[in-house]
Amino acid sequence: MSTRRGTALVTGASSGIGAAYAERLAAQGWNTVLVARRAQRLDDLARRLREGTGTTVETLVADLSAPDDLARVVGRAAGDDIGFLLNNAGINGYGPFAELEPDLLAKVLHVNVLAVTALTRAAVPGMLARGAGTVVNVASQLAFAGSLPPHPLPERAVYGGTKGYVVTFTRTLARRAGRRTAADPGAVPGADGHRVPPFPRPRASAGT
Repeated sequence: MSTRRGTALVTGASSGIGAAYAERLAAQGWNTVLVARRAQRLDDLARRLREGTGTTVETLVADLSAPDDLARVVGRAAGDDIGFLLNNAGINGYGPFAELEPDLLAKVLHVNVLAVTALTRAAVPGMLARGAGTVVNVASQLAFAGSLPPHPLPERAVYGGTKGYVVTFTRTLARRAGRRTAADPGAVPGADGHRVPPFPRPRASAGT
């Protein structure tokens, strides 16, 4: 299996959309850096990818709401081999806004906003210098549901707000990056579960 594509860094890689992306990226010849909190699931996925594709797989056990863990992953995202970044890790923080614990609010903002921004900032300069790269940021349909009543949808003021940021940030970045680095809102999971979208092939043109 050729690995000429470079390395893809995937957050939230232990299950769902993140694991599915990692599997498809490895099948296309990408080496991968898998990031998640659950070490055993990461190790299981890494073993399957190595055995099934012959690619190089690194694992980083990290909680992106923790500053030290985020700093480690940011350092890896800045590596000159990173040509594909999938920001998939997220926390929902559902519940009536006035009743949410401040610590939970901070964690949602750190993972859904700060980590996405910091990792993208770390990866994009190298992509621009090389003239190619892909950033995929996972959003949610709840980013567009602010005017809808809370039921049967979840109480979502903070989560929906963070995913609205992801959409706007990604679209704006795509315009600014021109034709050298692709930035894509990527997967938009439904309110009742995740889906994996048609897999975006790495490309050198910006998209929204």
